[in-house]
Amino acid sequence: MTFPDADGQPNVITSAEPASADDMPISTPCSEAPAESADRASVYGRYISSAAWQTSPARLAELEASGHRCRLCFASRREARLEVHHRTCCEAAEDLTTLCHPCHLGVTGMERFRKYARSPFKPPPPTPAAPPPPALFDYRSPLEIA
Repeated sequence: MTFPDADGQPNVITSAEPASADDMPISTPCSEAPAESADRASVYGRYISSAAWQTSPARLAELEASGHRCRLCFASRREARLEVHHRTCCEAAEDLTTLCHPCHLGVTGMERFRKYARSPFKPPPPTPAAPPPPALFDYRSPLEIA
């Protein structure tokens, strides 16, 4: 995935661990094959919490364009935590969307559902639950039992 560094130059997230938190991966085009998902997720998580993302001109431009409101439910930053969602792997203002945290979870969930719905590997069908075990104690009074 490609993200700009602090100077706005494109960088790609790879599975290689950076030498320090300030080191960013080498710049390559967006079409590069994705790294392993666990490594990519940890590198991406570090990037999202970095100063480079927090001060990204593209991120700030999208927040300003949205009026600091969620694009789906129009919640303000006083009403909910606002996040900027990446619609594609390339980071540009037109590829970002301001969403509140609940809407961001919903959008991400729908995207994952669509992604895995196209997967040739389907999860096994759910197994029926076993009936509940019999009660260990009968708390009814003796008159109720008879």
